[in-house]
Parts: sequence; C-alpha cells; structure tokens
Amino acid sequence: MTNEDILRWLERIADVLHENAAYLTQLDSAIGDADHGINMDRGFTAVRAKFPTMATMDIATQLKTVGTTLVSTVGGASGLVARHSQVKRPW
Repeated sequence: MTNEDILRWLERIADVLHENAAYLTQLDSAIGDADHGINMDRGFTAVRAKFPTMATMDIATQLKTVGTTLVSTVGGASGLVARHSQVKRPW
C-alpha cells in the first residue's frame, strides 16, 4: 500500500460520508442528537482540504494528520472516538 493508495481510500470515504450525511444524521436522530452525518462530513471535508500537503507524507504521518484533523473538527461522540484512537497503547 502506498501513500497514494491511502489518499484514494480517504477520498472515497469522504465521498461516501458526504453522499450519506443526511442518512447518517437521520439514523443518529433515533439514538443520539442527530449530528453524526453532519459532523463526519465536516471532518472529512477538512481532511480532504489537506490532501495537497498529505501527498508527500509517509502513510503514518498521513493517518496521524487525519486523526488530528478529525479531533479538531468533529464534535460529539465521534470526536471523542477519534481522540481515543490517537492514544498510544502500552501493548
């Protein structure tokens, strides 16, 4: 897997989240505060904006950039999940 593969994968995720933002928000309204689709779309829109600078990064740095971007742009429980995914585990 190359850094170009990662960017294509992230672009596809951003596309799918954008296309399904309303549906994800509708699903979230049944169990949450109806913001999941909106938040994930906002987060991955911010990630997509960083693609030009991410093109020359190694894969680990690309993924760290995605995580920190999501943490800084996604609210609600999704932001919390993204934050916890950044924590280094002792194992």
